Amino acid sequence: MTESVKLTIPSDPKYLSLARKIVYHLLINHDVSKEIIPRLVLCVDEACSNIIKYGYNGCRDQPIEMTFSLAEDFFEVKIRDYGKQCDSRDIKPRPIHEVKPGGLGTYFINEIMDEVNYCTNREKGTLLTMCKNLKGELASARREIG
Repeated sequence: MTESVKLTIPSDPKYLSLARKIVYHLLINHDVSKEIIPRLVLCVDEACSNIIKYGYNGCRDQPIEMTFSLAEDFFEVKIRDYGKQCDSRDIKPRPIHEVKPGGLGTYFINEIMDEVNYCTNREKGTLLTMCKNLKGELASARREIG
């Protein structure tokens, strides 16, 4: 059985804590390993931060729509914005060895998630879909509890 939670927040950074709390709450209540939860929360936070910065150019009153779906063995996040589209081929993390602030959000997302897809074939905005296989993570959490 899949459980889904939908959330829409304004593109104001002060609301990112709501998304982080919902992801944390959803995962902790499904016995997902405490080791992976902060990483999945980070992915959602980084994706939303990038939408605010690049899709909406810092505008704080635009919608960010999120759907979090959790089943026995996977976690899926869909994040929809209506901002400026970019060519998904241009969304590349900077090399991790380059020492400078910023620019690591997409690196973390690609390292943590098993699937990342940017859909821009719409009139405006982007639909980002991120998936994580939890089979190993759930087993690890059950060992921690048991």
